[in-house]
Amino acid sequence: MNKFTYFAATALSCSLLFAEEGVPATQTLNAAQEKSHWELSATTSAAYYPEVEHHRGSSHVTGISGPYDGIEAIAEFDAAYTLPFLRGDDEFTADNHVTFSAGLEVSPITVAPVASITVSPIAFLELAIGGTAGTGWNAFDMFQGMAAYNAAKPEYKDLTPFAHWYLYGWASGCFMFDLAALWEGDWHHVVATATYKAGYQKLTGTDSDVWLWQATDGLASGWIYEQEYFIGYQMPLMLSMIGVGTTLSGHYQSSDFGDYSSSYKGDFMTIDIWPMAEISLDKNDKLYVLLDFEARRSFHEKYKDSEHEPLMTYSGREWIFYTLGFQWKHLF
Repeated sequence: MNKFTYFAATALSCSLLFAEEGVPATQTLNAAQEKSHWELSATTSAAYYPEVEHHRGSSHVTGISGPYDGIEAIAEFDAAYTLPFLRGDDEFTADNHVTFSAGLEVSPITVAPVASITVSPIAFLELAIGGTAGTGWNAFDMFQGMAAYNAAKPEYKDLTPFAHWYLYGWASGCFMFDLAALWEGDWHHVVATATYKAGYQKLTGTDSDVWLWQATDGLASGWIYEQEYFIGYQMPLMLSMIGVGTTLSGHYQSSDFGDYSSSYKGDFMTIDIWPMAEISLDKNDKLYVLLDFEARRSFHEKYKDSEHEPLMTYSGREWIFYTLGFQWKHLF
């Protein structure tokens, strides 16, 4: 799963409802009735990664060691159909809905259909289920889309596209709050979300405990979780939102990593802290900018390369500046 895409999509999907909060229920209901049930969109995400060398030892902070360690780009095309669902006449239920979404995620090294169903039973809660099934390939012998770990080399060996699949199914709940719901006004939108997402991921056709998907190595089949907390300020300006969020993610069970589960610490929780900004270019286009500071594994041994990581011994957290990300969403 593309990490940056998850941060932007999750942080901002719940916030789409904030604009309606604080509006009288009758106005919200009338607006909802006039709005088209269909929404077609294209989302393009890109990320730049500076070089940050690994320093061994217990938990510590490591600075940038070089200007470039990689770039990432991915696009997703979605169609969503929204229907009223258990709507009432009060401000908490006037916009209740269910949304069916389907799309296609495309990167230079992977392709993956995606689908989800989202239900909003009350103004401050969204429940969703979804899934994806993707496959990948190697581009220019430089960028790997899908590979299985071979400890004997060690290396990540490319898998045959369309013969092997990355599968991911998930369920989530998102609680939302907007101060403007209690104190009406365009400048009173102090917003917050809390999201919990649980899912199962698997790479088919391989017995390897560790594998790679979308150029992200050190992955394993099993049950995984993602917690996200976001607080922001929404404004009636071109710079329409600023905020900061944190994401906690990992495996429920260390044993998902098999022989590497103990020394590699398979249940390690990755922590990301990401200030962000939303820029409303026009009514159909939004640009999101995100800085991501991450706590990754630190190791006891001197670091060699990503291929040796599963064979190394976890010793703490290493805080780094991870990426600068951009996302552009266009509504058709």
